[in-house]
Amino acid sequence: MAGGRRRHTIRSYQRRIDDVLSEERDRRKPPPISEEHAALRRRIAEACAEIEVDPETRDGFGHPYCTLKGVDAVLRALDLMFEERELLERQGVDWDIYWSD
Repeated sequence: MAGGRRRHTIRSYQRRIDDVLSEERDRRKPPPISEEHAALRRRIAEACAEIEVDPETRDGFGHPYCTLKGVDAVLRALDLMFEERELLERQGVDWDIYWSD
């Protein structure tokens, strides 16, 4: 894939590569162990979808910062992820394979 001097072409290739990798990551994700776990994973996905970022402010690595509402969603998602971890530990399942992302 020759991008040449065209940065937009390189970014386009990078987006396509990221999309393929994301689809592969989702395909390899293990299935939920129970209905309770499936519901918890849906709640985590909903909390992650609510995260808002401020495109105007960036950290030292170029990543955008969260808005105040986004920070609340991040904390809620983390709390749910720890709840998922506890559920998996109670069931004797290796929780690390669910947190590989």
